Amino acid sequence: MIPTLDILDGKAVSGKLGKTNEYEELKSVVCDSSDPLDVARTYEDLGFTEVYIADLDGIVDSKPNLEVIEEIVSKTRLSAMVDLGIWSNDMILLMKKVKPIIAAEMFCSLNLLEFPHDVILCIDVVDGKLVSEVHGDLFDFLKLICDSTRIKEIILLDLNRFGLSEGPNIELCRSVAESLPEKKIIYGGGIRCLYDIYALRQVGADRVLIGAALHSGVIFKDG
Repeated sequence: MIPTLDILDGKAVSGKLGKTNEYEELKSVVCDSSDPLDVARTYEDLGFTEVYIADLDGIVDSKPNLEVIEEIVSKTRLSAMVDLGIWSNDMILLMKKVKPIIAAEMFCSLNLLEFPHDVILCIDVVDGKLVSEVHGDLFDFLKLICDSTRIKEIILLDLNRFGLSEGPNIELCRSVAESLPEKKIIYGGGIRCLYDIYALRQVGADRVLIGAALHSGVIFKDG
């Protein structure tokens, strides 16, 4: 399991369906603070070793919270995978400390050879279709990235289920995992319980993102 940390206006926030204009300050049963560093330290105290950070200020307005992320990286032992929305040469130093995430719509516009190490590709899906119109069909796009040696991990987000504890899209995960047998799939969206994580692992997910189920306390009810 990898806990998620969404940052907006310098605070940890939560939302549903990936709608950035509807995000609210994080309310959690595991952490009584919305300070991103406090949330990250809580994850560390809970035994997590990795965190997924989505910098919504960077993704929406190209104004990432670099100082906040650097603080998390320097003051915790968590390994961080980070989506800043847009990457530039000025961020190379930061990228040496984190695993950079690039969105599907940026895949063809970036020279991946400029990156100091491998990147993680994030694929957003709505109603079984790739959100970005740049690449058209989801599975045509998967064929495109299949041969990319710089991308070894894929984050698969089902936005229809993101932030909702209504169950994951098992078949979507299975289809993508079967299409990319040499890539590690990190699935996010709809996690309700530990059984959902087990089911996703059975169809090819290497790891699973958890957010709403963790902060509501639901994820701990199984054991």
